Amino acid sequence: MHKMLKLLIDDFQNVKPSAEYQLALQRACDAEVAFMASLNKKQKAEYLKLDYVNGELGVFELDEFAKFLFENLQN
Repeated sequence: MHKMLKLLIDDFQNVKPSAEYQLALQRACDAEVAFMASLNKKQKAEYLKLDYVNGELGVFELDEFAKFLFENLQN
């Protein structure tokens, strides 16, 4: 991977989120807590597995977008 792209991706991980993002994150967390409270023990375990996989997917998606953006800005 291009060194500049790696630096951009690494630096982005340290950026303070905007107020809008923090508000949306809080709403998502509140909804998730309410949803989790409605599940039984087995359902919670399966949901947490799904949540973990979705988290990994989100990281890959951001990395792919960063690569796409960087490559298109270079050209």
